[in-house]
Amino acid sequence: MDLARISLVSFDSLGDSLIYLMMAENLHRNGFNVTCYSNVLDQLSSWVPHLKIKPHVSFDMLEPELESYDLVLMSPPMAIRQKMSDEYVLQHREKWVLICQKAPKNWYFDHTERLNRTLPIAVARQLTKLATCAGSIAFKKFPKSTVVEITQAYMRERMGLSNVVKDVALTPPAMLLHRRFDKRVVISPDSSGPEKKNWTPDSFLKLARVIRERGYAPVIVVAPSHHEEWVGLVNGEFDVPLFPGINQLASFIYESGAVVANDSGNGHLASFLNVPILTIYRKRNKKFHWRPGWGKGAVVCPLVVLPGRDGGIWKPFVTPARVLASLERLLKSHH
Repeated sequence: MDLARISLVSFDSLGDSLIYLMMAENLHRNGFNVTCYSNVLDQLSSWVPHLKIKPHVSFDMLEPELESYDLVLMSPPMAIRQKMSDEYVLQHREKWVLICQKAPKNWYFDHTERLNRTLPIAVARQLTKLATCAGSIAFKKFPKSTVVEITQAYMRERMGLSNVVKDVALTPPAMLLHRRFDKRVVISPDSSGPEKKNWTPDSFLKLARVIRERGYAPVIVVAPSHHEEWVGLVNGEFDVPLFPGINQLASFIYESGAVVANDSGNGHLASFLNVPILTIYRKRNKKFHWRPGWGKGAVVCPLVVLPGRDGGIWKPFVTPARVLASLERLLKSHH
């Protein structure tokens, strides 16, 4: 029997991309012929040679590229979302199964009739549950679950997958050794929402100093766009390596002992690679949905959040001493 051919188009961000890689892994495990489109995951394709991964295609070439698949699962990248008027949604929801963590109601569409009309019976039958899974991945209330657990529930209950796992089967580059440098602590002080999400640079530098006093080797890792700024802030006190791509970043994190990060993609990558991750989060909620959800992790929240712009005043109420104590507890529990 021919396997149903599915394309899974991922959103752009690092954290989302890893969620969709987990989805691709589970579609593959459940007998689908799946191809994942993601610029982030294309850089990690050597880590998952059993999966088919391609980079995003240009907006103009997207529809011709996807025409050959039996079903398209689409978490629209930003280039598409910027064009998604109500008219665009109504037109394209009949071609693609539109999904994301929280989707507007008008994304939902039942593809059953279309698939039964256009596909061989055996192929359409394989896609029975997937035909009705459009809309929100967080399809019901999940009070304390991580986004990883929410996506697992979605795959079981809305996608109808019977064999659902959390961990993706990885084939790291042969020369790497997991957590080889167990005293190396990656400090990741940037994120996609600097004013709202980021603890202060001064606090991160103080943390790096107290971590160093404890016998660890802190390394500052930021996005290439922030590298020059942080080289200046560090002023030679700590290493600030520059990575040309996600593959090199993943290799560095994979061999590190731990990561300390804002609520950010680097935290999800560390968790995905089963490297202990300590997340500094701006709200008083250690069980927030988007906390890293694969490997061992912990969350440090402010003791107080005062009213203010951009989500309130919280940064003074997370101290380097509290972060260090949480990191040491996390590392102790990991062994």
